[in-house]
Amino acid sequence: MAEGIPLKRQTVYSLIVGIFGCGAALVGLPELRSVNPWFFIVMLALACLVESMPVPLRLGSASLTPAVLFSYVALDGREEAMLCAIAAAFVPAMRRHWDLETVFFNAGQYALSTLAMWWVLRQLISLPMTRIDAPAVGALVVSAAVFLVVNHGFVQVIQWLRGAFLWSTVWAALVTDLINLALCIPFALLVVMLNATSAWLAPVMVLPLLMLAYMLRSHRQAMDLQEIHECLANLATEFDMRQIALEAAHLARRMTLADCVAVFVIDGRGCLVPAAVYPRSYEAEFSMEGWPESEGGVIWKTIHQRDHVIVPDVRKDARVRFLGETPTFLSMAIFPMHAHQKAHGAIVCYAKRPKAFSHMHEYMDALANQVSVLLENAKLYQELQDRSFRDGATGLMNYRYFYEELARRVQTSLRENRPVSVLIVDVDFFKRFNDTYGHLAGDVVLREVGRILERHAGPDGVAARYGGEEFAVLLWASAHEAFEVAEAIRQDVSKLAVDFEGYHLQGITVSIGMATCPDHSESDRDLLVKADSAMYWGAKQRGRNRTAMYAPEFDTQLFVDPLTSLYTHHFVNIRVRDEMAHGTTCWGVICLDLVRFSEINATYGFEAGDEVLRQAGVVIRQALRHSELACRYGGDEMLIVIPNVSDVELAGICRRVTQAIEHHPFHVGDNILSVRVACGTEVYDVVQDGADLFNRIEELFARLHVPLHASEPESPSHSV
Repeated sequence: MAEGIPLKRQTVYSLIVGIFGCGAALVGLPELRSVNPWFFIVMLALACLVESMPVPLRLGSASLTPAVLFSYVALDGREEAMLCAIAAAFVPAMRRHWDLETVFFNAGQYALSTLAMWWVLRQLISLPMTRIDAPAVGALVVSAAVFLVVNHGFVQVIQWLRGAFLWSTVWAALVTDLINLALCIPFALLVVMLNATSAWLAPVMVLPLLMLAYMLRSHRQAMDLQEIHECLANLATEFDMRQIALEAAHLARRMTLADCVAVFVIDGRGCLVPAAVYPRSYEAEFSMEGWPESEGGVIWKTIHQRDHVIVPDVRKDARVRFLGETPTFLSMAIFPMHAHQKAHGAIVCYAKRPKAFSHMHEYMDALANQVSVLLENAKLYQELQDRSFRDGATGLMNYRYFYEELARRVQTSLRENRPVSVLIVDVDFFKRFNDTYGHLAGDVVLREVGRILERHAGPDGVAARYGGEEFAVLLWASAHEAFEVAEAIRQDVSKLAVDFEGYHLQGITVSIGMATCPDHSESDRDLLVKADSAMYWGAKQRGRNRTAMYAPEFDTQLFVDPLTSLYTHHFVNIRVRDEMAHGTTCWGVICLDLVRFSEINATYGFEAGDEVLRQAGVVIRQALRHSELACRYGGDEMLIVIPNVSDVELAGICRRVTQAIEHHPFHVGDNILSVRVACGTEVYDVVQDGADLFNRIEELFARLHVPLHASEPESPSHSV
């Protein structure tokens, strides 16, 4: 009810001004019988034409129509000037966002301002004005100032009744209109001068006014469009939808001087969500959850209408849906965003005062159209990026995304003193599971395990497929909290039962290792290595189906094999995956096996065998370069992996290593032994992940062992 009182007051005031202004003009209609019809018709048409080409300004629009009114007033054409003013006021009625009440008010205040100007000018000089001298020009300037003051007086009273009166707006509008009058007065004087010679040609002097209005309008539009173009050009390479929306909101506010601008986008749920609100202090006014089309509202209707909509007063528009009890903003301008026949949302400008956007025109439509294209491109880019970061088998994020997110979260953890934990989850005996039930069943198990991880990771965590049967989870959690989550994951997986093609698959278990930043490390890579070592040495090597938190004791087991001094198989696994994360997919592999090594143990004892392995490790290290990784694969087997190597290069490395071992004299006590080596090599051009590579390595070692026992001599050669 309180809102209705100012609405009724401004309506009554508008009607009073309209009735008095139009009534005053109609009273003098009989006097038009004596005027020159040609002069009146042409001046009336010129007034309407000039009014139809307003110069767009940020706070409104400027019109050169007063030049026609001043001309008539100077020629003592009071009624003609008032009728021209009323006719010009009705020109904006052709725009559908102008309501009749506003048009009627404008016609009345335009006519009364013209009447006030005529009365003041008649008091100062005799009319009609027949010559141009200093007193006449001064009188015309003073009366034009009266026209300006009266006009603004009517307008500011209605603004006050609306509760939207601002002194800053008053002064800005007065300055604009003073410049406008400075342009109109010379044209009025030219009409007066030519009228003294020929009343038929006098209206011709207004024609350049049309050209000037057109030029000013075009210049203003060009400046606005240039500003839009510069902003959009800077956003051409931006693919962050929020940043695009924020820049668009900032620009729209500068263009319209709105109190607030919100950029709404249609999300994947089909809901209208504010992607950006500028200034951000108004974000609390909007529901960040969005609202579906079924709930209606003027914004949804405008999006489907595909053309901009101005809501002069939200309290009078039944389409407007209020989120609160009382509206914060009283007027709206909605510009729908469409690209390639698809709706993307809308740019909505808000103002606390009613009828703030009556001057809006096509440059905001251009902005909305271009922003919609940028948002569509950004959305497509993010979808492609999401696909490249998502594992196809499980639907989880892949290791590339995991590495990038790990780096970001560790930096945030150190900056905000907020703990972040890494879990490495490995499915126990997964290869045996695949061999028994097939890879399709294995994929189903991986998907179900992935769902459990995703559920426990929650909305703020990240669950990713690390490679093969290994997963990784990032949590904003302390070491103790992360350990509890890991235990919950392990227990849920142990209860998992999967039905696949008639099989009821259960007994699935996982081994989990974890490490926390900053407790265990402040480096993202080191944190990952420590979580991996906790999984391998703390969980898998201690019986599987358990959770292990990183401990320093794992470091001694992680990097170097204590017997051969070569790297451990686990460390090489980590290094390979790290290289793959940086795009390396081509790998050369050398599998080495010391021939009949068991007979050395049987003949000379296990200490002698260990000494041979120690010396073999030294020989291999000396024969390899820095980029060629060697590890003890198991027992008397050695593995060498080299990234981005050709078949010829790999064969050369294999020859170099085998010759170094076979030519080396192995001193074992008083004995000197020579050892033969069986080797297998392979270059894998396209490797999917670490698990894929090490599965192939296992197959290569299996092939290597098949012919050995049938072709080798019965005992190693030695000399005493």
